[in-house]
Amino acid sequence: MLNRLAAILVACVVIVVVGGGLAPSPGVAQSVSPVYQTVTKPTLMAGMAVPKPKGPVILTVTGRTNLGAVRFDTATLESLGLIRFTTATSWTAEASEFEGVLLSSLLDVVGADPAATTLKLTALNDFESPAPIADAKTWPVMLALKKDGEYMSRRDRGPIWMIYPQHAYPELNQREFLSRWVWQLKAITVE
Repeated sequence: MLNRLAAILVACVVIVVVGGGLAPSPGVAQSVSPVYQTVTKPTLMAGMAVPKPKGPVILTVTGRTNLGAVRFDTATLESLGLIRFTTATSWTAEASEFEGVLLSSLLDVVGADPAATTLKLTALNDFESPAPIADAKTWPVMLALKKDGEYMSRRDRGPIWMIYPQHAYPELNQREFLSRWVWQLKAITVE
């Protein structure tokens, strides 16, 4: 019995080490992940009241949510828990390290309608692009606030850039995903 238990334990270790483990569950901060690093744990979670912004509003979420229109300043967004990963983009010469919050965490906190199917992403210049809400459930999509350790200015596609983890999921490096990488993101409408 002990030998069988040891064999099962060794098999599990081999799967995690060789196979890279499982992708993280969306909305769940993890300290060890094959896709991203957890920088800070969330202090604002689903079911909690979202504080009124004390600083400049950088993101507004509207549409089919339990909370109506929700406005976020940088500090409130960061309270969702910060993650970090390095990935290439079609707009940068080399891979960059991005830091921000999981889109899935944001949707959980605002109480996005489970029946909603689309997110309308709006940039500061009023560019709009749809993204399936399933993206946030399928991959750890990030609302990036920092690039290579620095907060992103408007000139550097900030203050928020939607980043897909194409370093871990090669299927995200396809043309159909390019319009979803909205930079200078100012609003998300849950539809």
